[in-house]
Amino acid sequence: MRHTNQKLICLLLFLSTPLPYWATAANPDGYYAKADGKKKEALKAAMHDVIAPHKKISYGNLWISYEEVDYLSKTNAQGQHQVMDYYSDEIHYFTGTGSAVSGMNKEHVAPQSWWGGGTGIAVGSDLFQVIPSESNANSAKGNYPLGKVTGAVSYPSKGTSNSRMKTGKDANGDMVFEPCDEYKGDFARIFFYVATCYPDVNWQDRGDVNVSFRREDYPTLKADILPMLLQWSKNDPVCEWEITRNERVFKEQGNRNPFVDFPNLAEYIWGDSVDYAFSVDGTSSGSGGGGGEQIPEFATLVNCTMMSGLAPFFARTYEGCEGEVWTSDAKYGAKATANSLPRKEADEYLMVNIDLTHAETATLTFEHATGFNKTEPVKDTYFQVLVSKDYDGVPEDATWKMLDANFPPLPSGTSSYTSFVSSGEISLNGYSGDNITLAFRFRSNSSAAYCWEVKNVKVTAYTVPDGLPFMAETNTEQGNCQTYDLTGRLVPWNTKGIVIRNGKKILQR
Repeated sequence: MRHTNQKLICLLLFLSTPLPYWATAANPDGYYAKADGKKKEALKAAMHDVIAPHKKISYGNLWISYEEVDYLSKTNAQGQHQVMDYYSDEIHYFTGTGSAVSGMNKEHVAPQSWWGGGTGIAVGSDLFQVIPSESNANSAKGNYPLGKVTGAVSYPSKGTSNSRMKTGKDANGDMVFEPCDEYKGDFARIFFYVATCYPDVNWQDRGDVNVSFRREDYPTLKADILPMLLQWSKNDPVCEWEITRNERVFKEQGNRNPFVDFPNLAEYIWGDSVDYAFSVDGTSSGSGGGGGEQIPEFATLVNCTMMSGLAPFFARTYEGCEGEVWTSDAKYGAKATANSLPRKEADEYLMVNIDLTHAETATLTFEHATGFNKTEPVKDTYFQVLVSKDYDGVPEDATWKMLDANFPPLPSGTSSYTSFVSSGEISLNGYSGDNITLAFRFRSNSSAAYCWEVKNVKVTAYTVPDGLPFMAETNTEQGNCQTYDLTGRLVPWNTKGIVIRNGKKILQR
């Protein structure tokens, strides 16, 4: 079954106006001041002191708050708003009265059975971690921890599979709950919030399920889940819905999720930047943090579901071929098929222009599925992922390089589709400093008329702020100095490119 996307905005952010990595929404003046300059445990403790004081909403009144927090723009004939649901693609609408929505539950992201105190304590009714869920999906999730399902997918007798979640055994044979790829980062940032806001909750040791939290100030999250959560947060950056919900919860509850406001914050607390001093305004005073200079910005350049239109992508047909074949489908994203063409002959590019002139690193990810190609591998033949530095309006005149993307396995039947698979992280680092055109090229003929579906296309980058001073550095005697890359990882001293050494950014040749 294919995923259905409810994310609200198809967004293209150019580097001329990048989204800073350190702030995805306007933060109240001074709100995070306590956390400025802190590292690791001290940073987590400071963030706890910032977000822990908040209005406790009673569990019984959560539906009243949900109507202010979890509504989507879509309405029914009665003017009632659709309920946002991370767990299921079934559509439900608020009542408009603050009462429970039929067929839905109040679901604890960190399960209620994991702590002592039930819903009577703050974590039991916190709007950031208690969210609306379709009831069968809630039952299927149960009290399982987050994880990667590697075995057979299982559901309770009343539940049915859906595109937004699955449950089953992980590689260790333990039962886990796995959200769909587009919400994995959302769930990771909720777990980071819970670990920061509620380290002193009476987290239980259970024999039947692996509880992800311990009652301790640091790290609170168990070591066996942290790498996965950090990776999920990187793979699925903060989206427009999270930013919107953060603002709405702030109005209702009086606190914020700092891991939405600062998408890299988790790396400073648990990950690869724990040796850096965190700075609210995007500078760093730590030994590896640049001596008060700006550190690189994290920008989302393309973030498009393809489900409500193809823009900012545009289609161009190879000269002499029929078209157009790329259309937007409300369930499956950008869809290319030539079945309606008289000779089923097509060669059409779905393209977007991207400015990487200030990018140091850039990554492309997307999801896609194929159909009707039971015996025919389509990768790099009929379906291609391409990049060009010299496209000027005519596809056949451009120089294209093929990018290596993961492709789905062959469909099970002649007229069947595959499930959507992730492309994997595709590096665009070789195009840093260039304006590029990214293209999905679809080819078809009378004997090979297959189908390609592409959705959730993202291009993210670390960019260098304008005017950032650099030093050319070729001195090989620096080998005894610690050297960091721009994400704060310790790297070999002779790593080429922009590195951080002795508190300064250096362009090392």
